[in-house]
Amino acid sequence: MVSDDKLIEGCRNNDRQAQKLLFDKYRPVMFGICLRYGKSRDEAEDVLMEAFMTIFSEIHNFRKEGSLESWMKRIMINSSINNYRKNLKHYFHADIEDVDDRTMLAENEAVDSTSTKDVLKIVQELPEGYRMVFNLYALEGYKHREIAKMLNITVGTSKSQLSKARKILQEKVKLNDTQNSKLYKL
Repeated sequence: MVSDDKLIEGCRNNDRQAQKLLFDKYRPVMFGICLRYGKSRDEAEDVLMEAFMTIFSEIHNFRKEGSLESWMKRIMINSSINNYRKNLKHYFHADIEDVDDRTMLAENEAVDSTSTKDVLKIVQELPEGYRMVFNLYALEGYKHREIAKMLNITVGTSKSQLSKARKILQEKVKLNDTQNSKLYKL
């Protein structure tokens, strides 16, 4: 296996084999990020390819201050956000300034019994704004102020959309769990 340092150097020299090796090594992780933000597999694939093009064109700016994977994840997230903004036509944002941002998605037995694949599918079914805020807050660890700035929304809107996303997710996970338990009884 080729080290990241060798892959970086090869990519900086526009070595197609190094680019392919880098793509093959990190594609699964990066595609997972794109899937979380995208509406479909096709959209996630498009964002993935666009983001890798950015990675290859900007790899000379990677300063090795953190891991290559972290740097690439940031590019994937930013590409996903840019795709969201580009495709945003008419979207209504409700402001609720006093939503408690410490309210967490219940990590109960229903969530535990739902497969990762099912949870990803449920997250992909969220309305775009809810999905973006949920991913950025719950999965990427951004604060509401940062999310608001990234998505050009208010902090209250970020909190509101997170709260609504969690409610939808909880309801769908419970419904999914109920349907699965009925199947087991048959």
